[in-house]
Parts: sequence; structure tokens; C-alpha cells
Amino acid sequence: MAFNNGRFYFKTTRNGNLIGEFSNNASKEICTESCDLQPPSLQGANAAYSGKYYSTWQENGKPCFAELTISPKVGNIIFTLEWRGMKGTGNFDGEGMLCDDILIGDYRSV
Repeated sequence: MAFNNGRFYFKTTRNGNLIGEFSNNASKEICTESCDLQPPSLQGANAAYSGKYYSTWQENGKPCFAELTISPKVGNIIFTLEWRGMKGTGNFDGEGMLCDDILIGDYRSV
């Protein structure tokens, strides 16, 4: 898998799942990503985003899967994100911040 860096945003659903979009240096498109909350979720400083998720997206028409962990980093508004690949998908690290209850940030291949 090639080195990627990109940007994303996530919104929470009523059920605690995430929906969002991303783009990166390997694509000319903006794509969707969805994340299902794994029970029991982490109850960190901001329960709306902190937790472990099963993340799904596609690259070049092929589905990708990863376990996403979101943890508060600074003052309940800055977060670290770690995508750890499943089924041959790559690993990514990112940081995000809250803006109007939307988690926005960037990520890179590791």
C-alpha cells in the first residue's frame, strides 16, 4: 500500500456510530467512511467520539476495513485517531479537533 496522507470529518449518529468523508493524496475524489461503535465503548472525556469502532471505506473500488480507536488528547477537544488495518488494509494515525460537534482532522500512513 502506498504512503497516504489526507483529511477527514466525522459526525456521530444517535446510536453512537460515525459517518463522514475523507480525501487523500492518492485520490481525486472525496469518499465516504462509516464506523460502527464497538461495545463497550471507551468512556473518555467526550463520550460522543471516544471509543473503538469498526471502520469501513473503499479505495479504488475495493472495500477496506480497520479498527479505529479515538482517544482524547488535550482538553476534551483534541483527539488522537488510530486506524489499524484488518484483512490487509494499511495502518493510519491522525489527529482531530471538534468544531460544532464535528470531528475534523488529518491522517497519514504509518
